[in-house]
Amino acid sequence: MALSARGSRATLQRGAKGAEVELLQDLLNRTGALLGCDGDFGGGTEAAVKEAQQLAGLPVTGVADAATWAWLESQPEPSDSIPIAAVTFIVNEEVGGRKYYDRHVAMPHFPGEASGVTIGVGYDLRFQEPADFEADWAGILAPAQLAALRPHLGKAGSKAAVDALSALRIPFPAAWQVFVKRALPRAVAQTAGCYGSLDTLPPLCRGVLVSLVYNRGTDLSGDTRREMQAIRQHIRNGQLDKVAAELEGMKRLWPNSQGLCKRRDKEAAMWRRGLAEFSGMAPAAPVLKAGGGLSEPREAPTATPDPGRESPPGPASTGE
Repeated sequence: MALSARGSRATLQRGAKGAEVELLQDLLNRTGALLGCDGDFGGGTEAAVKEAQQLAGLPVTGVADAATWAWLESQPEPSDSIPIAAVTFIVNEEVGGRKYYDRHVAMPHFPGEASGVTIGVGYDLRFQEPADFEADWAGILAPAQLAALRPHLGKAGSKAAVDALSALRIPFPAAWQVFVKRALPRAVAQTAGCYGSLDTLPPLCRGVLVSLVYNRGTDLSGDTRREMQAIRQHIRNGQLDKVAAELEGMKRLWPNSQGLCKRRDKEAAMWRRGLAEFSGMAPAAPVLKAGGGLSEPREAPTATPDPGRESPPGPASTGE
């Protein structure tokens, strides 16, 4: 959502509702709160305010006071290429919301299929270059943790592998930092390399393509990638209205993976909304809420750790 000019902000606490709460939620998402911007100050928003206050070195009250507003408004957008709604959507799809991350995804896990041992926000060790891994996590993970994970680079994952790493936990703020500073910019660059310049696309539509690449990679060869091939051609031809149907068409590949099918449906809905907003004809009742379609953090994910995670991002992705 577009932020209004700074001014005097109301002090907000649990139970508050309205446009100011929606703005607060949008600002909290800059720090990785993963909230739906629904204008309802519930338990998830209160927890996000407390975490923001802790990060800012402010008294942890859960009440959005003037100091909290000022700190939040000073925080940068996590991406200069895709909107915060798209960033929040991608992360929610990868980790299942903040509560689910803390309970299940903070430790190394194995999504199944073509994946390797995965950490953080969908960071699949099987498809990471050693140099990238070292640069991404240096200063975030302790030397002993890096040493424990290195043997899994380039290798298929397994339950036994993640069981052996069960003592290792990555707090969400650390995972968020690596995602927005390292993994997301890389995914944006890979998306542009695959589909062409993103600058002419509506902002939400750019986010949809980055979500697709982060989940499926950039390989366009073979019948399993025919919809991705078609999407690239539609974009080249300026036929943006045909892309959403291709996203939905990919569901043929995963008849037994509810998570991936739901993700493609939500990406298609976001694409259509992006086109509608870009043309100035956004529907009165949005298909997806600004925070990625969630009113508060979810208890369970739609795609992680669904065994249908198809393949991680990057030119080397080969998972079908």
